[in-house]
Amino acid sequence: MTHGLGRSVRLALLVVLTGASTSGCAFFRGAPEARSLTLDLSVSRSEAVRRTLSAFREQGYVIRSSLSSGLNPETEPFRQGDAEAVFRASITGSQTSARVVLSGTYRIKQFGGIVRTDEKEIRNSDDAIERALWSRLDQLRLTIRQP
Repeated sequence: MTHGLGRSVRLALLVVLTGASTSGCAFFRGAPEARSLTLDLSVSRSEAVRRTLSAFREQGYVIRSSLSSGLNPETEPFRQGDAEAVFRASITGSQTSARVVLSGTYRIKQFGGIVRTDEKEIRNSDDAIERALWSRLDQLRLTIRQP
């Protein structure tokens, strides 16, 4: 009976250690990088749209004209080093509060602009281009927050 009990204890210990080592790997990876910036504003949705469009223009971005450019404005592609990027905003809300979610994508131009990489989401990462683009997105967030 003790032999069976010892075997059960060893098996249980093995399961616990395996689980601990698996979750430990997640600990070293860290949290996933942010892919968007969210602003919760205590203004109407229409005021949030006005602030967002104004912030894009103040920062020098050209906004694409489309049927959804009011609640989902998107910039024309712009250069950031070897990258071509596009910023987007998604605006939701009511008469008393609004939420603005800022995000973007980019492509790296190679061989004098002849070849472009696949489109990638801008993330808050250690990559130099992504860090510069994330900083520009954060500057937009700060500008939108100001009345």
